[in-house]
Amino acid sequence: MICNPKYGWCNFDLKSFHGSPSYLTDVPVDLLNAFIQYRTTGTGIAWFDEEGTEFTLVITPYSLFVIEEKDKPVLHDFSEIKINNLEKELIEDIEKDLIGWSEFITSDDREEVIMHRDEIRNKIAMLKELTSK
Repeated sequence: MICNPKYGWCNFDLKSFHGSPSYLTDVPVDLLNAFIQYRTTGTGIAWFDEEGTEFTLVITPYSLFVIEEKDKPVLHDFSEIKINNLEKELIEDIEKDLIGWSEFITSDDREEVIMHRDEIRNKIAMLKELTSK
C-alpha cells in the first residue's frame, strides 16, 4: 500500500488508486493511527497532503473509501477489500523499510528520527495486538 519514502514523497497504492503523499503528513503513523482507531472505535480516517492536491482514506465497519480531492472530489469505493489484509500489508510495508519511514519527517535531527522510529514500532505493536484478538 505504501512504499518508496524518498526525497519527501512516497507512493500510496490501493487497487486502481495512486497517490503521492508528501512528508507534510506523517504517512506511516497516520495510517497506523487510522487502523488502530478503526479497531478501537469502528471507524478510522487518514488525510494525506500531496502539496496541491490531497486525499483521505476512510474506514468504516462495512466500507473502505478514498476521497480524492483534485479539481473535483472523487470517491473511490474499495469496500470489497478485507481490512485485515490491508492491515497486514501496511505493517509489512512499513517493516520492510523502517529506516526510510523513520526518516520520513521534517526533521534532520538524529534523536527525533530515532524517536519517530520508536513511535512507529510502538504503533505497529499496538495494531498487531489489536488484530490478534
